[in-house]
Amino acid sequence: MINVLTYNAPHKKTQDLLFRLKLKGYNNVNVLATPWEFRKNFSPLIPHRKFNTLDSTPSNLCEKLGYSFLEIELENLKIGDELILIGGAGMLPEEVVSSGKVINSHPAYLPYVRGLDSLKWAIYDGNPIGVTTHIISDECDAGKLIRKELVPLYSWDTFHSVAQRQYEMEIDMLVDSIEDIKTSPLKELSTTKSKPHRRMSHSHEMRLMNRFQEIIDKVGI
Repeated sequence: MINVLTYNAPHKKTQDLLFRLKLKGYNNVNVLATPWEFRKNFSPLIPHRKFNTLDSTPSNLCEKLGYSFLEIELENLKIGDELILIGGAGMLPEEVVSSGKVINSHPAYLPYVRGLDSLKWAIYDGNPIGVTTHIISDECDAGKLIRKELVPLYSWDTFHSVAQRQYEMEIDMLVDSIEDIKTSPLKELSTTKSKPHRRMSHSHEMRLMNRFQEIIDKVGI
């Protein structure tokens, strides 16, 4: 059994994750849906993940895909022997975080960029642009490394083509982690190279595209 933790609302990453699991032949999947809590979102100058989400609830999608569905409260989440893939989640209880069973796919090449707006901060600070799958710990974007990959960059890339490529890698690597974890050394990720970032301010975003172009100008065809 593979568990997918998500919000009980239409959610793009979760939808794509469930589709990929089905295409990979995983049929024994259980979706654990926690209540959606409305948050006032920060409005960026340059949105990089403004994707269209299907108007389908997790329960409806599970019915069509033949997956199990369970609506739960986070505090009632129980950990068994099965892995839990994070499609979407808020703050997790300590016993869940420390279980060694919860896998996250982080849109950055850890440990260089932790926290929010990882792609933007990687570009702004000149750090590697990548994706990392890891077993979570009680520290933000830390824990045990499963796998990390750099996002390929091309001379014709735009900021948004890189963002899309990174997102697709994030989903694919999360699905791959089910097998990757069996052979990974699971080394501890360092937390000394960076502190978790907050949302990128508008003043930083105004300089972001110049930083991006500097990176692309150094890329071969």
